Amino acid sequence: MDSALLPTLSALAGTAIGALSSLATTWMTTASQARAARVAAERGKREDLYGRFMDELARLYASALNEVGVDYERLTASYALSGRIALYASQPVADAADRAMRYVVDLALGPKRSAEDMRAMMEQADANVIAAFAAACRRELADIR
Repeated sequence: MDSALLPTLSALAGTAIGALSSLATTWMTTASQARAARVAAERGKREDLYGRFMDELARLYASALNEVGVDYERLTASYALSGRIALYASQPVADAADRAMRYVVDLALGPKRSAEDMRAMMEQADANVIAAFAAACRRELADIR
């Protein structure tokens, strides 16, 4: 074997290994950045959706406390957001949204509440359906990584 061949082959192998490791590092970095961007976009989309649902639910809740009967315009907006939550969210979040909707509709179908009744409701843990929904959302968003 020629004595100049071994150093030449070693140099070529070293160059190939260096190029491949550089390519692998670049690919892994790009893939990691793309995944982080997808996760951030998904988290942002869900945060926006959940926030809008809570806003609509709060309006529907206030309407249910102040008036007798269902405000169908607000109910429709909340129901549409609840459907989108069912599409994107985990099952615990979708269940919390469903429980919140049912509670508020049941509240709207009941009698008009006095100020004392409303204050008493603030002490009931099951009456704070927005906080229960928010807690389910917080757990889900913490798990998105």
